[in-house]
Amino acid sequence: MKKFLTGSIIIAMLISVISCNKKTDGYTIDGTITGADTGWIFLKKREEGKMLTADSVKIKDGKFEFAGKVELPEMYYVKLPNVDGAFPFFIENAALTMQVYADSLDKSTVKGSASHDQYTAYLKEEMVFNMKMEDLYGQYMQAKETNDTTGVKTIEAQYDSVQAAQAAFTKNYILNNGKSTVAAYLAISNAYAFSFEELKEINKAMDASIAASPYVKKLAEREITLISVQPGQLAPEIKMFDTIGYDVTLSSLRGKVVLVDFWASWCGPCRAENPNVVAAFKKYNSKGFTVFGVSLDTDKVKWHEAIAKDGLTWTHVGDLKGWSNDAAKLYGVMSIPASFLLDKDGKIIASNLRGAELDKKLEEVLGK
Repeated sequence: MKKFLTGSIIIAMLISVISCNKKTDGYTIDGTITGADTGWIFLKKREEGKMLTADSVKIKDGKFEFAGKVELPEMYYVKLPNVDGAFPFFIENAALTMQVYADSLDKSTVKGSASHDQYTAYLKEEMVFNMKMEDLYGQYMQAKETNDTTGVKTIEAQYDSVQAAQAAFTKNYILNNGKSTVAAYLAISNAYAFSFEELKEINKAMDASIAASPYVKKLAEREITLISVQPGQLAPEIKMFDTIGYDVTLSSLRGKVVLVDFWASWCGPCRAENPNVVAAFKKYNSKGFTVFGVSLDTDKVKWHEAIAKDGLTWTHVGDLKGWSNDAAKLYGVMSIPASFLLDKDGKIIASNLRGAELDKKLEEVLGK
């Protein structure tokens, strides 16, 4: 009897161990979908700006199941064919349950992922800032319609203040959650807004336990990229086709003070800044200043039309790859307009100078 009990205990322990291993070895997603009893549902992930299919299963009687394994929690997306948008959620090695709404994917829910719970909690806190900015935008438009110039300036200042508070909130969240891949995801998602020094601070805050995360790796890669475009560094070479189809190099402009200007015809802020760049070009071109425009367009016709319409009479290059533009990657450009001012030897003097700041710097370098 004692021997039998001992054997039973051992078997029970083995079953328990096996069960535990099964639970933590990978992820399972038991899903229910409203609005689609049959068809396919896709599990996708984003890599290098593209949505790739990680898995796909058939929906049966309004239900579906996914199973797999991830090294660390990561952002995935549920997508339905012929339905706009996708439902983002953090997947991790656990038993997850999901409720998907075919007619409104954004209202879908997932349970069982601690990382996703953390992410939704962050979004809930961030929403306070978004709601304030949305309210201020409404006030701004009303002030514009009534030509209330004083009100417009006041609201703009308030908006900038809320936006700065939101940025500070996100940065502090990242720095205080260095063991979380959610924080790493938020860091790389907002990397365009962080200065080089802020990025270094964030990278130091990332814990060794999540070093294998693709988000942490990308943050480290970005720091290396930005080192090469800091003031004092020789600007990385750019070789690309111009508007006629000839190869042009940035180094061919040595001997001139050059503004490397990343822009696109579809970019509203870029088009708004173009008159300032045109004014600077006209004012300082005779003193040895020029512009090297790098387009992030994908439509050649629209690119050429924008050059003509805005009167951009300087060298333009592009590869029609959009955000995958080779030069943009080389310079770590994640938002536009973006610019780098080079001295006559091709070394970077400053970056992202606009309007009066650009004029002031050119006056300093080239004289009045």
